[in-house]
Amino acid sequence: MDSLTPEQQSALNQTKMEMRISNEQYIREHKELKHLISVFMSKILQDKPEDTVQYAVQHFTKPDLEESIEKELRNPTTFDS
Repeated sequence: MDSLTPEQQSALNQTKMEMRISNEQYIREHKELKHLISVFMSKILQDKPEDTVQYAVQHFTKPDLEESIEKELRNPTTFDS
C-alpha cells in the first residue's frame, strides 16, 4: 500500500479541518438537529427495540415528525447536555 507524501497528508489534513468547521457551522445554524437526534435517542433507549434500523425507519418517516420536533423545540423534555 502506498503512503501519502507529506504534501498529500497536509492537503488531506486541511480538507478534514475545513469539513469539520463546515459541519460545526451547519449544526450550529440548525439547532433542530440536536432535538431531532435527542428525541430519537431517548425513544430508542426507552423502547429498546430488537430491530433498531426498522425502528429508525419508522421513527423518521412518521407523518407527524415535524410537528413533534417543533413541539420539542418549544418545550424541551429530553436530556439536554
